[in-house]
Amino acid sequence: MPTVTIDEKPYRADVGETILEVAQRNGIWIPTLCHHQALEPYAACRICVVEIDRGGWWQVVTSCNYPIRRALTVRVNSERAIRARRGVMELLLARCPESPQLRRLANRMGVEGTPYPHIAAAQENCILCNLCVRVCSERIGASAISMVGRGGDRTVATPFRMSSEDCIGCGACAAVCPVGTIDLIFHEDEVEISPFETRVTLRRCAECGRPVGSELVNEVLASRGGPTLVEMLAGDAYCLRCKRKKLAERLTAAVPGNGSGRAAQERSLPGGTNVQTGLHAGNPRSIRVGEAG
Repeated sequence: MPTVTIDEKPYRADVGETILEVAQRNGIWIPTLCHHQALEPYAACRICVVEIDRGGWWQVVTSCNYPIRRALTVRVNSERAIRARRGVMELLLARCPESPQLRRLANRMGVEGTPYPHIAAAQENCILCNLCVRVCSERIGASAISMVGRGGDRTVATPFRMSSEDCIGCGACAAVCPVGTIDLIFHEDEVEISPFETRVTLRRCAECGRPVGSELVNEVLASRGGPTLVEMLAGDAYCLRCKRKKLAERLTAAVPGNGSGRAAQERSLPGGTNVQTGLHAGNPRSIRVGEAG
């Protein structure tokens, strides 16, 4: 197990771990934008650069995808590393001057503005981190969006910049976007993925009417999931709030009404699950959930 020395403090690491993973595990902050735990390291934004000792000279590398194979000495807060990260942030601010998320990160890094002229980007406030494209392709399997164009016109778009037939309206692209460029706009019966202008039919909560996702998401999950998931999706769909409410009602119904003394009772819940309660004055919350039969 190699030792990684970060800013003169030693830390244990596993072979194959990245510098960023070791730093995060030990509470050392390194700014990131294109990094997400659900995806493999990509090193597109370059905001996570640090210095490593090459034996007589120091090299600037991206910490999110630099694997640790042997003992390593790293500088996170050296003057050169900080200057490099701030320089990257200044370039990003030139492309995305109106992004509040990027502004907050810039303030934390000590960057107040940019000396570079603003770029008239084809897609406002997109830093081209590629997270949305990769999560759509690698995790969702839809590949509804991709990188298009070159230079200052490079952006993320749907094929032919038209509403994508492959989009299932899951919202994963909006969830991973680090600067809030992608947004979900809920209409009466549809959810729109902005700025791609793709609309998908909504599925609403059977109890309160709140949107719980798109119909296409349910179809895709049903086709990929096992029998339990298919059966679950075949019934009424409930939002998280109503699910919690109904679960609380079922658990409350399984508890003896007097609430005093020592009692034990089993009542069957829908789906073949039993709730067994063993309640007494000193432990009013003792509930065990198990399979029926």
